[in-house]
Amino acid sequence: MEREKKTISGRLLEADFYPVWENGNKMPVRPSGTKESSEAQKKYNNNMAIKRAVRLINANFDNEDLLLTYTYEQKFAPRTIEKASRDMDNYKRRIKTRRASELKRIEKLLKTDPQNKKYRARLKKLKAPFKYYYTIEEVIYKTGSLKGQKNYHVHLFMTGGLDRDTVEAMWGKGVRVNARRFRPEVFGPEAAARYISKDPQGRKRFRHSQNLVQPETRVKDGHISSRTVERMAKQLVDDKEYWERRYKGYRFLRCFSRFNKYNGHWYVSVVMYKADSDGLLPDWKIKGDDWMDTVSYTHLTLPTNRE
Repeated sequence: MEREKKTISGRLLEADFYPVWENGNKMPVRPSGTKESSEAQKKYNNNMAIKRAVRLINANFDNEDLLLTYTYEQKFAPRTIEKASRDMDNYKRRIKTRRASELKRIEKLLKTDPQNKKYRARLKKLKAPFKYYYTIEEVIYKTGSLKGQKNYHVHLFMTGGLDRDTVEAMWGKGVRVNARRFRPEVFGPEAAARYISKDPQGRKRFRHSQNLVQPETRVKDGHISSRTVERMAKQLVDDKEYWERRYKGYRFLRCFSRFNKYNGHWYVSVVMYKADSDGLLPDWKIKGDDWMDTVSYTHLTLPTNRE
């Protein structure tokens, strides 16, 4: 039978259609006893790390939250990634302290101007739980006087409430700090998460607060036929109207299909987004859709036509 698995991460929706046995177990995609090559497994692990980042970030951060990039000045650069993590721990403590003092200041201002919309919006952000998600990117200089030395870049999502000048000034260790409002409807709900997750070197590079909301997963088995999934794969991959009728309230981003020669079934994945504005969405094209897949591509064949 066929399974429809929906993963809802904030305003991002992924729907995957794939075959399962009657007991709910997935059908195998390659012969028993065979293994992926080390390169294929590395690629798969990388894709899964990126997917986790995309989902967590969309589930927890939206407009008015902050996306920051910090670069160390060489004289302040730590020697290890663990030291870079400790620097971030100290920075987060300073941010929390500043948020608490800013909350008191805004509450005081609202007593004299209770209808001020700007203050009320900041109060809402500052009262919300503090959340963060960051990656630490190791850089090794290849040329020049610093050849062979390490440095680190930090890419950080965090909940809003503080202005950008404040959070930039609080870093104190870098020659370059860039803070911006996270605006997924402008530069795409996946682009920033993919960028900060590029070339991961192990899970220790990813850090996030324990209070992050996890993406929601909904599974339905047997309510759709394999013939329908095949029709989706061959005829409806680019049918924007079909997918927006199927998932009302969401806007179509992209869909792709593949056929597994080993088990003889089609696999279909569609990505949708619940945008606030009307009209066409911006062009958020991302190269290489295979990172969205739920299984390895090693034994899957992309269709050459959609007749």
